[in-house]
Amino acid sequence: MRDRKVMLYLEEREYRRLKELAGQEGKSMNAFVAGLVRNFDMPKRKAAECSEYRCQECDRSIWVDMWLTAAPPTRCPWCGGELADCGRWGTVVLGRVE
Repeated sequence: MRDRKVMLYLEEREYRRLKELAGQEGKSMNAFVAGLVRNFDMPKRKAAECSEYRCQECDRSIWVDMWLTAAPPTRCPWCGGELADCGRWGTVVLGRVE
């Protein structure tokens, strides 16, 4: 998983504490905070890993849970057209990421 930048609004005291903890682990602030979110918050709220498919006829897109399907879908549920994999992945997270 690639870390994304995280924007935080912190009081000076909290910022210094996080910066110190990141330094103790030898990480940048971004890597440290992304690790906190990924390791401690998202696993509690993670619901599914999904992939996007787009219909070549009606141009609608659908997201499919990759762990529940044995084979990728081939037909659009609305018009029956052929689906193409968009190559986009997503993680469904329930609730706010705190």
